Amino acid sequence: MGDPETNARGLAAAFVPLLKTISHKTENETIMKKSILILAVLVMTFKFSNGQTNVYHPFPESNVIWVGRYWYMVGGSGPIVDDDYNLYIGGDTTIGIYTYHILYKNGYMSSIGPPPGYYYYGRYYGAFRQDSTNKKIYLYENGVDTLAYDFNLNIGDTLPITYLYVGFKNIVQSIDSVLIGNQYHKRYWLNDNYAALIEGIGTTLGAFAPIAPIFEFGNDLWCVRINNQIAWTSSPGNECRLTSIIENAVAENQILIAPNPTYNKITIANYNKFLGETTISVLNMKGEQVKQDKFQNQNPIEMDVSMLAKGIYLVKIQSKLGIESKKLVIQ
Repeated sequence: MGDPETNARGLAAAFVPLLKTISHKTENETIMKKSILILAVLVMTFKFSNGQTNVYHPFPESNVIWVGRYWYMVGGSGPIVDDDYNLYIGGDTTIGIYTYHILYKNGYMSSIGPPPGYYYYGRYYGAFRQDSTNKKIYLYENGVDTLAYDFNLNIGDTLPITYLYVGFKNIVQSIDSVLIGNQYHKRYWLNDNYAALIEGIGTTLGAFAPIAPIFEFGNDLWCVRINNQIAWTSSPGNECRLTSIIENAVAENQILIAPNPTYNKITIANYNKFLGETTISVLNMKGEQVKQDKFQNQNPIEMDVSMLAKGIYLVKIQSKLGIESKKLVIQ
């Protein structure tokens, strides 16, 4: 039988290769199982995202704000004017047999050089309606209902002539998807990827911006907020701040004055609209009236205060909505 210790050592030595083989086999099986699991997850993810992109995503119809900029060159060679805006839905209206979602803008107009910029509020932009069955969106502008988007597109297609496309040959170069919220939306890249159409967003140039390369004017969509959350942004880390001094969710009866401080003009806006006659009175800190103007059915109201001396004033707004006072600083 031999020495027990020697026999034990020999038995152990004989089992080492077998144990290594079993260990390697188990390790390989574990790696294979992990690889199969990862592959399955990737396949499921691909199928899920691909399945989502096969579902058409229409424009949001409430609680959405498009934040962007429209700029143009004055006279082809003059200063550049920037319009940093928030485009939002401010209610619905019926025109003919269709229901439209009304679009308004808040924003800040500025230029390189004088005069200084100014804020504006509640500026009517247009109205849109959707034909989700046929993947089309129509814009009502200047009394005409025109096609804005047709999302029935394939690679190699030339964009159809629409309200947003006028004369420039836009060709769909590639199609992919982008995550918006928790769903993937189809994205159609044009020409040399200078712009893209995105379901539920519009284009990377804006919700209803002309689809054309830069030529003495341009558009940029910075981000989109849905239900007060960032749904899409043009740049990672973009905070998607509203470009005007107010949020769109202000109380309907709130009166806003901007810019404040100022030195020449102010804009007075109210989301519930100034109906009938509105009297604007400016009082100094002694309570003396130094200026008063009356306006009829205007919203927003622009008022010249350039003749007032530097200081702090009280602006009293009297309309059918009641009387409200706001502090104003003249620089």
